[in-house]
Amino acid sequence: MPEDTSARPAGRFQPPDVRRRQILDATAALLLEDGYESLTVGGVAARAGVAKGTVYLYFDSKQALLAALQSQMWDRMLQRPTELLRQPGLTWTERLDGLVAAWITAERDDHELYHLIFHEPGGTAGEEPMSAARDLLVTLLTQGHAAGEFDVPDPELTADFLSHAYTGPCHHTEADTDITPAVQALFRRVVAARPPR
Repeated sequence: MPEDTSARPAGRFQPPDVRRRQILDATAALLLEDGYESLTVGGVAARAGVAKGTVYLYFDSKQALLAALQSQMWDRMLQRPTELLRQPGLTWTERLDGLVAAWITAERDDHELYHLIFHEPGGTAGEEPMSAARDLLVTLLTQGHAAGEFDVPDPELTADFLSHAYTGPCHHTEADTDITPAVQALFRRVVAARPPR
């Protein structure tokens, strides 16, 4: 006879991806509230509304929770710009604008969490996404220059400059101010963007 599941609490049995998401959301919330040193697997379990053993089914340590949050941040910083590089029919300027928009969105939405998981003591479990994001920018500048749309004889140096130019407005502008158009304009000026041939 099949088991009657109608009496089970709605939140108790969740698909693995939903449960994993709940655990990571709880981890992020606790990091933002209390910092890395106060974070415990038991605290994460309580915040997520699951047993401590359930957390261990997904993550074997506090460091593994942090690494998963870092991986998530990598995806936010790199996934959309990488897709834009492969998308046919876009100009290199449109790709550059898309990269800037993706970076600023990730920075604006997760600035404090980003700082906690990549720059606080205990939070440096891996390389931060900005180094890979810079490499992605070098690729974009190199290909845009080869296509004749950018004037960038030294993509490495230009990427270093733009990476630093990007962080200033992100760190020193009010959260409710949309700096995306201004930073996109700055990037376009620096690379001397012009219509494709």
